[in-house]
Amino acid sequence: MLKFRLVTSAFLIGTMLLAFPAEAMANRNNLTPAQNMINNRVNNRIGDMSFFGGISEGERLPLTTEILIADTEAQRRSRNRRDTNDFTYSELVFLGGEPELFEGTLRVTRQGGVDVTEPVGNFTVIHQVLSSGATGDGVTIDRLVHFNVNYRLEGSQVIFTYNAIRNNWRDVINVNGSTFTLVPASSHYNISIIQDITPGVSYYRGDISGLLVYTNDADEFIEKSIQGSFHGYRSPWSATETHRLDVTILAGNWGIQYQLRPSITMNKVLQFVQNEPMAISFEGNLREVMVNTVGLRYDIMIAPPFMWDAPTSGSISLNIPNVFEQLPAHDLTFLRGNPAEDDIRRLFSTQVLTGDPRFFQPGHAISRGQFVAAVARAIRLPLEPEPANARQRAALLQPDTSVFYDVPRHRPEYPWIMAAYQAGLAVGRANNMFYFDYPIDRQEAFMIMVRALGLTQMGLNPTPVTSFVDDALVAPWARREVSVAQAIGIAIPDQNGFFHPTRQLTMGEAANILNELIEYMRVGLVSDYADQIVNIVR
Repeated sequence: MLKFRLVTSAFLIGTMLLAFPAEAMANRNNLTPAQNMINNRVNNRIGDMSFFGGISEGERLPLTTEILIADTEAQRRSRNRRDTNDFTYSELVFLGGEPELFEGTLRVTRQGGVDVTEPVGNFTVIHQVLSSGATGDGVTIDRLVHFNVNYRLEGSQVIFTYNAIRNNWRDVINVNGSTFTLVPASSHYNISIIQDITPGVSYYRGDISGLLVYTNDADEFIEKSIQGSFHGYRSPWSATETHRLDVTILAGNWGIQYQLRPSITMNKVLQFVQNEPMAISFEGNLREVMVNTVGLRYDIMIAPPFMWDAPTSGSISLNIPNVFEQLPAHDLTFLRGNPAEDDIRRLFSTQVLTGDPRFFQPGHAISRGQFVAAVARAIRLPLEPEPANARQRAALLQPDTSVFYDVPRHRPEYPWIMAAYQAGLAVGRANNMFYFDYPIDRQEAFMIMVRALGLTQMGLNPTPVTSFVDDALVAPWARREVSVAQAIGIAIPDQNGFFHPTRQLTMGEAANILNELIEYMRVGLVSDYADQIVNIVR
């Protein structure tokens, strides 16, 4: 039997950051932990809204059941195959001077993707815009753009460069009977993107630079230049992509300058629904609602004379129907009146907390292992795929195959602890111990959550300071993350201004702060990325 030695929290944290060599922990798919995280978190959906100032609904986030049944290995294999998605699409066309609305379909086709075993590589992305069939008065677009995408891996970051292939580029736009045809040989379009992959969120930003040269029916040349940037992220609970594009059109005897701010936001809303019949076995349950908000604002800075009396700003949006999923109903009547009742219900319904809720004790201390596993489930860390054959299954039962002596493979939490280890959230001490059953204190809990969000860099001040009354009690190894947790609103002082960094975290308190983590991913990030940049009316 293993004998445990009590150690101080500070010593435990100081030593738990000693990681094992990556090559020693290559998983059974021959990927290092860092490669495995990138492989499962890289966002291949950048640009689903288009790069030309239009808007589409994009590929929605998976609902809870879809996440639970996801086949990681199948997803990995699909990156080497061709996949095509059609999206409802709108774009404002200014080639005739005044903004004209186009409505149709954006078809995005990807051939290949990021291979994390190679430091550099390339693949192809095709954007095709299809009209609904309007002719004469109105707008039609016939656009086909092949992008050659080069990428390189730099640690946890992926850098992409998109270049439009001129000999595979078509763009014919009809505006109220006038036709504008792209001249590919005189045009170019370049997009550069950096994506930073963290355990819970993939963040990215990019720049767009393009010159589109068209000819009209009178063989006149119209130049359209586009310069801008975009920001986005994708998490299990929400995603946004927001663009800010400055556009100039020069057309012989007139010109126009305007700015486009397209935005797409997806987030999951949890709603408790009370049942109406009295004679029913459960009083109600939570439902998960996928809400998409897609809009575009435009502002005209310089208008041609024939538009001086026209509005200089406006907006358009897409009406995207919500998608619903019912979540399990748990009997939590024994918690009636407990301050953590609603938090606990949400976490059990969304599978962040597992097991029989009747044995959940809100007042008991939560262990390091229980909390880390719950964080891993909250950010939907992907698990390693199951062994492919009997030999692999037998190899996993060998006693020396577990990374941590106190987290054997037969333990239910083992897959989640390993997922957290591979993502860099929690690693072992020099003696290969995880200290699974030791209570976790508040400062360590918030440190792990901020690392899950990938926001540690926000606290890089050499001596970050919080406004907590007991700030001096925060350990040096947790100070950066605790300061970030307060800055983003997930670490809140008590009524007397105290944080209590060294106090053991109870299971009820853990439920509360785990919900704060989810709410930040669900709402806080949306506000930072979409509301402040684009100001779309919701």
